[in-house]
Amino acid sequence: MLKMSKSKNDPTARGPAQQLKTFDGKKIKPALYVGTAVGHGRYIAGQDESGKLVVDREGRPIPFRDI
Repeated sequence: MLKMSKSKNDPTARGPAQQLKTFDGKKIKPALYVGTAVGHGRYIAGQDESGKLVVDREGRPIPFRDI
């Protein structure tokens, strides 16, 4: 007898949703940062709900994976 696997589109087969990341008590979402003109490159950075990028002490946006 063939064993049927679950469909990848089945909502019951999906894992739990990713938890929201926070930084200084604010919810953070991913945003594409294009800093090639200033030598920073292009990567996914963190952005708060008001639309401002999360930056470090030097003013460079923090990568989303590092938050």
